[in-house]
Amino acid sequence: MPCRTFRLILLWLLAGWQFAWADPPPAEAPAASTDVLQQLKSAPSRGLLYEVSRDGKTAYLFGTIHVGRPDFFPLDLVVTQALAQSSELVVELDATQGDKMQAAVQRHAVLPDSQRLDSLLSPSLRKRLQTQLDTLGISRDSLQAYKPWMAALSIMMGAMQASGFEPAYATDLYLIALAKGLNKPIDELESIDYQLELFDSTTRQEQLAFLDETLRMLEQGRLRGDTQALVDAWLDSDAQALQQQSLASIRENPRSAHWMQQKLFTERNRHMAASIDRMLAAGRQPFVAIGALHLTGADGVPALLAMRGYRIKNLYP
Repeated sequence: MPCRTFRLILLWLLAGWQFAWADPPPAEAPAASTDVLQQLKSAPSRGLLYEVSRDGKTAYLFGTIHVGRPDFFPLDLVVTQALAQSSELVVELDATQGDKMQAAVQRHAVLPDSQRLDSLLSPSLRKRLQTQLDTLGISRDSLQAYKPWMAALSIMMGAMQASGFEPAYATDLYLIALAKGLNKPIDELESIDYQLELFDSTTRQEQLAFLDETLRMLEQGRLRGDTQALVDAWLDSDAQALQQQSLASIRENPRSAHWMQQKLFTERNRHMAASIDRMLAAGRQPFVAIGALHLTGADGVPALLAMRGYRIKNLYP
């Protein structure tokens, strides 16, 4: 993992990766009561929503964000009706399967018993880490078993929570709860082992560089601003602004960020589009909820499905 890719990884953590950081918030079936129906009708459109169709078969693509606040919900009636009309909900990962997630963390993100995180860090990096942990109220002991890349992701999530954005209010988790209320099957596009391996396959030097860059961004106060910019774009259903966030990362660090763009988005988008194509060919009509950044740009999932002959309709124009 080349260094100086922090911003792109932040975008991925916010709108490209679902992980079991917390339990989902409650969600109700769409017609649970008159009051709920009225709330759905008055809720603003958020995120990205596309209808994908060909040969009489239809799927929906919804762009999620993996942190949130209670006031992000409920999602609007268009989303709820689209899910109700679909055969199933398909997510990147079913993050409610906590035991499965934690077992994968043990396999990929935890150091051998003989090692501790502190033993891998230089004195200056240990000092800088402690400063940020104190600011965020995170126990140093809680990170000692983690590899540097997982420690960095945990700090990033802690910083987002300190900014008021909670993983318990990820839209993916809301939709999973809603699908269960509608008795919809839930399927996954990826595996937690695959996603964690993206980081675990990097060298120790690259992981330490990622932790160093994470701390530097916190020290410079940039994480809060970058997080808010992406959340605002999602709240406004602004696909162009979301795409600009990603392009800005590549412009800042063209070589390293391009590498990460390929790994975290481009390659995965191709696999996702192929999987959705196979589902539709098999007669399934899924509601697919994936990180919003997977739906933007010329190599986003909607564009890739259009190349396969599907009609793409933006339901939030």
